[in-house]
Amino acid sequence: MGFCTRSTAIVDVSPVSLEEYSSATRGSKDALKCERVRVSGVSRFKLGSYANVFRITLAPSADISERLHSRIVICFHQNASLGLCQCQKDDWKSVQKGLWSSAMSPYRYGFVDVKFVGDVSGSVSVTVDEEAQVWRFLFLALGFFLLLLAPVISSWVPFYYSSSMAVGVLLVIVILLFQGMKLLPTGRKNVFYLTIYGSVLGAGSYLLHYFSMLVNSLLVNFGMSEDMHYPVSALLLVGIIILGGALGYWLVRKFVISEDGSVDSGIAGFVKWAMRLVAVTFIFQVVYSPPPTPNI
Repeated sequence: MGFCTRSTAIVDVSPVSLEEYSSATRGSKDALKCERVRVSGVSRFKLGSYANVFRITLAPSADISERLHSRIVICFHQNASLGLCQCQKDDWKSVQKGLWSSAMSPYRYGFVDVKFVGDVSGSVSVTVDEEAQVWRFLFLALGFFLLLLAPVISSWVPFYYSSSMAVGVLLVIVILLFQGMKLLPTGRKNVFYLTIYGSVLGAGSYLLHYFSMLVNSLLVNFGMSEDMHYPVSALLLVGIIILGGALGYWLVRKFVISEDGSVDSGIAGFVKWAMRLVAVTFIFQVVYSPPPTPNI
């Protein structure tokens, strides 16, 4: 058995012959060679590895022909009681394009079972690198930020007005997108094309293109000159913002703000716990969660 105990390590493994086994698909006897590499994590007191992952890669040596790479299969698990090369059939992964890769938490341990099937001889290199993932630190900071400010933001009236107005503007835009398609020459049948167009060029380009088409269609329907394109566009944008803001303002006044001008206690409590739930979810995403361990 090989060992990888450092945050960056390379181990050369040469599987040894275990037994002869019958291949059900080929009806012949194929040699079976197997070896195991143990990957040990770091101490949990090493807080610097909190947001890191161990990247485990396996590469066949140059003396193994590329056509034989499919006969090299790997099973990565955390079950110490599992016998050598006793993983379930679905847990074995073959080498693809000369490389196999997996990841694990730096605070856990794992086992890499390497199996050679048939007339494969040579060695493989198992590399363990500790990778820093900056986005996990951002998730940690954002999670603690939301967790600490949840009681304040949930009772802050401007938060509800601003967020509700933004949602109102988006709702008005969505309504105009679907209702305005009736004015386009191709009608609603163009929805799929516009969706693909938006995914290729981006949402911003898609909305601007569609908005321009909608304004041109309005000008044609009302018999107005094309010189009115920019004034009509500006007025339409201002109208969308005002209408969406008014919708959001009405929703807040109707359902969120109480008679004394403060946030309703029930709404504030719900938003506070919702923000805490989102914050905890962000924090839990910081540590890498390994895949389930194969059973015997």
